[in-house]
Amino acid sequence: MSYLVQEVFAMGISQSYFKNDSVYGNLSRNPRNGTIGCGFLFKPDASYSQSLCFEHYGAFYLLSGKGMYRDESGRETPVYAGDYVQRLPDVPHSTTVYPTGDWLEFFICFGAETYEHLADLNLLSREPVIHPGLSTILFKKCAYLLEYMKNGSGDRQPFLYLQLQEFAMELYQHSLHKQMGLGVQRLMQKASELLCTPPEFKSPHEVAALLDMGYENFRKKFKAYFHDSPSVYQLNARINYSKTLLLDTKKSLNEIALLCHFSDAFAYSKAFKKYYGIAPSLFRQMYLP
Repeated sequence: MSYLVQEVFAMGISQSYFKNDSVYGNLSRNPRNGTIGCGFLFKPDASYSQSLCFEHYGAFYLLSGKGMYRDESGRETPVYAGDYVQRLPDVPHSTTVYPTGDWLEFFICFGAETYEHLADLNLLSREPVIHPGLSTILFKKCAYLLEYMKNGSGDRQPFLYLQLQEFAMELYQHSLHKQMGLGVQRLMQKASELLCTPPEFKSPHEVAALLDMGYENFRKKFKAYFHDSPSVYQLNARINYSKTLLLDTKKSLNEIALLCHFSDAFAYSKAFKKYYGIAPSLFRQMYLP
């Protein structure tokens, strides 16, 4: 028995789970957005590689074993027990299972548009491989999700769909905890607040100084946490705030530009149109009664 299997057993995972046991369903006629499924997959045989491209979102939490993820460009990422591998919609990739004889994964799948929405909100990662680590609590949730889907009637599937999303988000949060530590996460949340609070909109360099961090260190940690640089993240907040001013006040475009830290109405209009495809003046006309 390998060390990894012993570790899995120590977590309370009995040998009875080392088998293929899965359930699939569909919430709509569109498999891209209605696919739903989860289960355990055991791959005890010799090394092999799967080349895949899902139209929906798929992922697996590796409980035992090791292998290699390869993206469409050929970049390779080693995969170990405790890793979460995301099979992102419409992205060709392959996964190689090494012949250790102890590969056990728990997979989930749900709609592509749901994944894109959660990733845009920074609730799921866009990286294909993240590292939440092995956890007894996470394993118990795997077992619960499968039993819920196997024993529930069709009218329970929408609730399972939500729980699968929550499970994926929890794995992402675990990976962030491991990557950064709670203290850094709190700093990044504080940074987000400082960058995005009007009317100050403190500059990224000011925020780094207030957090007592060197700017490059701050920028790298911020981007790792939010998947955007501090300046891009703040620009989005400034433009969103400008939408409120456009609709809730009678301020001129130049006044709004200055309140949102743009140099003038021209620079503001150019940035707004790049984000939303229309000029702020037209946006105001469209949405005001």
